[in-house]
Amino acid sequence: MNLLTIITLCLLSNMQLTSEQQRAVLEEAQQAYDTGVSLQTADPVAAKESFRRSAQRFQILVNDGIENGYLLYDLGNAHVQAGQFGLAIAAYRSASRYIPSDERLHANLVHARSLVNNPIENQKSKTMLTRLTFWHGSFPTNIRLGIGMISWFAFWGLMSVRIFKGIPGFKTVSIFLGFISIMLSVSVGLDMADQYSQHGVIVLNEVIVRKGNGVNYSPLFKEPIHEGVEFEIIEQRPNWVHILLPNGTQGWVEEESVNII
Repeated sequence: MNLLTIITLCLLSNMQLTSEQQRAVLEEAQQAYDTGVSLQTADPVAAKESFRRSAQRFQILVNDGIENGYLLYDLGNAHVQAGQFGLAIAAYRSASRYIPSDERLHANLVHARSLVNNPIENQKSKTMLTRLTFWHGSFPTNIRLGIGMISWFAFWGLMSVRIFKGIPGFKTVSIFLGFISIMLSVSVGLDMADQYSQHGVIVLNEVIVRKGNGVNYSPLFKEPIHEGVEFEIIEQRPNWVHILLPNGTQGWVEEESVNII
């Protein structure tokens, strides 16, 4: 009986893997990923299969209850290389709950999103407010937090000095620093609040969004939506998920077509 069979039996019987089994699965996942990298030029098809095998092994560890942002990050990387962009985005977003300030994670999530076919744009994407707050989605949380703290301390440092000595341009600089620190604090707060919201990602190539929770309901759009489209979850019913898309549209999709973050 090989290792994978033993692990499968353990998972089916709700038994946790031993530390030795977990290490063995992790080693297999890493070896499969390295094999995929080595085959990318010579045999792209075999490389993708190796990346899928790597993702499968990483997923076994996630399913076994290991909560680790770097494990989810590696899972996302394997999915990207395997061409499974929806699953990659789901893994990266799950990883961000554990390592929200990781710059590599942020960059890879942006890259995975750029690979989505016909993404659904946010209805507010072209508003002046969004243009002015481009930094909210462009910079990792730790960068925004760091700049906000520096601005906050600089603001109070300037206020303290101002008590004893006049400073040219004091009013303009202090208002600017206070504004920056407040805006960045709100931005970081939104990130923290987002960690407790339920989201999901489409993981099948083409999914029909329907007007109700059943195949008898008519499609909401003329065309299916594609793998990698993200959404907020409004409610869940047996085999169906009520979703809110980035453009503000609500509809129903089959549960098997999504990955809930």
